[in-house]
Amino acid sequence: MFKTYLELIYFLLIIYLSLFYIKLFRNVVSQRRLTKSPIGFKSVKLERAIRAHANFCETVPINFFLSLLLYFNNLLIFAVPAMTILCIGRTIHAISISDVNEDLTQRRKGMRLTIFSIYIQLLGVLYYIFQLIYIFTKSLERSI
Repeated sequence: MFKTYLELIYFLLIIYLSLFYIKLFRNVVSQRRLTKSPIGFKSVKLERAIRAHANFCETVPINFFLSLLLYFNNLLIFAVPAMTILCIGRTIHAISISDVNEDLTQRRKGMRLTIFSIYIQLLGVLYYIFQLIYIFTKSLERSI
């Protein structure tokens, strides 16, 4: 039952990230239409929208890949907290960087949360590796 809840939360977080990606994308498109600039940027607001979208695109894929490794190896106990922290971090960072009067402490907080989510997932991958080594050594002991 607990695994079902974790899976549900995991998929809701994936949906949130997907919808947030679309929101950031649409923000860039609307800023481009306002400034009538098909390429490059003519305003600070457009540049910030582009960077918020680009930063999301630069950090979320590695997190998503690591979370899938954990998900398919039944380690949702690592994947769900990491993805939750990632969602919070990316949201804080995008809101902060999109604002012309940016709060740099909030932006740093968003970056730290993103990196922390990677660390949690790497810890989960290491846990899985140690699990494999343990199972392998136990199978060697049984065969001797």
